[in-house]
Amino acid sequence: MNPPFAPGLKRLFALSLGGLLLCLCQSSAPAAVPPFDPGPEYQPAAGEFDFVGKAVVQLLQTKDASGFATNLAVNAQNWRSLITTNLPPKEAERLESYARGADHTAQQLEESAKALLSRADSLHLDFSKGDLQCQVVAPKHVGKIYFANPRDGGLTAPYLEKLEIILNPAAPEAGQTNQGEFKLSVRGLEKFPGGWHINGSVQWTAFPTNVVDEKTVREMAIMEKIAAHKGISSQDDPLLLKLGESLVHFVQTADTNLFAKEALIDADQVWAMFKKSGQKGPSRQEVDEEIGKQNQAQLASARKTLQLMTEAGIDLKQADIQIKEASVDRCQAQGPAGTLDNLMGEQFKLALSVKTAAKARNGAGLAGDYVLAVKMVAKMEGSWRVMDDVHWEKLPGGVVDDKAMAAMKFENHVAEHGTLPLQTSAPEIEFTTLVGEKKMQLSDLRGKVVILDFWATWCGPCQEPMAELQTLRSGHTNWQDKVAIVPLSIDDALADVRKHVDQRGWTNTFNVWAGEGGWHSAPAQTFRVTGVPTTYVIDAQGKIVWAGHPAGADFGKMIDRLLQH
Repeated sequence: MNPPFAPGLKRLFALSLGGLLLCLCQSSAPAAVPPFDPGPEYQPAAGEFDFVGKAVVQLLQTKDASGFATNLAVNAQNWRSLITTNLPPKEAERLESYARGADHTAQQLEESAKALLSRADSLHLDFSKGDLQCQVVAPKHVGKIYFANPRDGGLTAPYLEKLEIILNPAAPEAGQTNQGEFKLSVRGLEKFPGGWHINGSVQWTAFPTNVVDEKTVREMAIMEKIAAHKGISSQDDPLLLKLGESLVHFVQTADTNLFAKEALIDADQVWAMFKKSGQKGPSRQEVDEEIGKQNQAQLASARKTLQLMTEAGIDLKQADIQIKEASVDRCQAQGPAGTLDNLMGEQFKLALSVKTAAKARNGAGLAGDYVLAVKMVAKMEGSWRVMDDVHWEKLPGGVVDDKAMAAMKFENHVAEHGTLPLQTSAPEIEFTTLVGEKKMQLSDLRGKVVILDFWATWCGPCQEPMAELQTLRSGHTNWQDKVAIVPLSIDDALADVRKHVDQRGWTNTFNVWAGEGGWHSAPAQTFRVTGVPTTYVIDAQGKIVWAGHPAGADFGKMIDRLLQH
């Protein structure tokens, strides 16, 4: 980016604003075992999870969130207890990296415990007096999680996605509201040699009906869906309808200034989020500059949406437009678990019913069902806003021609998958080599199979795939000059990339730099990169044959197959 951003801005945008500096998929945490894992299922003993219930009771009675996190969160010692002399060095380093991130795990658990206590205080609940009867609901199934790379044998351990706890105050005193059944969930339990620990959160899931109002019930339902990585709809959060109304206003008026005012994120919201987070961050000027760049890109997307309407003759100014539903396919919280301070959602869909006698340019009626989509939205300061890529997902049949339909299909694929579609011709881009600082074009590599890996030095999940690319040629003597492995950095400065790869000895790949602009650089924009790492495999004819997050991909076999054709 130009000018460079402070690390605090990168961290907040990476964790809280998704499309700006999103590191997709894996964080410093192990991966769940795929469904096809043939190993036997772990069978917990009777009462094996009772200690978790007792810890939750103690938390509510003492309000010691720090002590709760210290005792139950996955810690550095847990990870290091898995490191043995026969573990491959690469896997030992992976576990050591988890150990280094253990403080963050404890902090997250402590923040969720504080949110739990804060919710109880807001409802005037006092659990410090009297006994709490606790029932831990034993899970029907215990899953597994990989602590090390499954391709290298896979070090697995029992994993529990959610543990339910039911609390009943025993003989509450007269006048107390702590009457009835209280429910909580503890998420992300992992079993180490020293026992079970939490790599997730604790949060309320239900209160007695005499304790909470409808608003609290709705908020808890949303939080439970978010914790389970599910989507939400306008029935869950009516505020999604407000964004929907703004977008309807936009397509009826064709006014991009109105779109910017009513639908886009503004710097004031981002700045307020920074201040509340308490993190060290950027200056207000840096926030203004980055949000300005982001919103200019979104205005360009809005203009493309209007252009499609103009070319097809879709005029909805006088139409009766009713919102059928607004929804978000995937939603995650950016604040502590158990709070709805900041949310980020993928695949916002606005289903519309349009009544009008007007016709398109080709004579087709404009009445019918429409779906307007946004790739990414965010909820900050109590309102949902557009973050990335507004576009039409569905129009009534016959309204647009085949060319426009193909363009819509293309955009829908990019929005859903975050990559260009397979079998698309790789677009032309220019980059700079780290060695010699020469300008090159992607087409200069035509005739070779190319692995094009978008990454950044500041992106944690990028480091392991980048390291694996260094050894990819091992055992493939037939590749020679038929294969180009091209890590393409979107860092702010070429010197930063060179220093990073030199320190790690990552010189077995053809390392290049995207140029100034970071996410806004021409290569990132052309390949529609909104998250790193993102990898493309391009065949010798220049066609994209694979695209996505590199985790778990067997590029060796993939390239061998391509070279056989």
